[in-house]
Amino acid sequence: MALLFHEAIRKYREEVLCLSQEEASKRLHITQPALSQYESGKRQIPIEALIQFQKAYSIPAEHMMKMLFQVDVGIEYSPMVLREHSYDADLQRVVEMIYKHRPLFDFLKTLTYADEKSLTKTAEFLPHFKRFVQ
Repeated sequence: MALLFHEAIRKYREEVLCLSQEEASKRLHITQPALSQYESGKRQIPIEALIQFQKAYSIPAEHMMKMLFQVDVGIEYSPMVLREHSYDADLQRVVEMIYKHRPLFDFLKTLTYADEKSLTKTAEFLPHFKRFVQ
């Protein structure tokens, strides 16, 4: 039985991306309650939001078509392949961000030469920094 789009997008978030609604809503730049309403079918997903879902979740175009229209597009992706596709897209976004911000690039480059103790201290600090920028 084919899933309705709101069910398919929730399943994709949970089973492929392993993201919480909170994490996904930040990627989508919407509130968590809005995402909850979209995923439950209580609120219609606007057409403009479909593009945001595809981009934020890194859904291949063929798979997005399958989710939207419940049609066989000739390509079947396993959850593992979809997860890898998302991971690669995330990694590409990180690399692009690093290249755009030279001080960040220089800092990360320095870390590649750091000893284990310095890396551990930096890793312990990063979650605090993440909360600061959010």
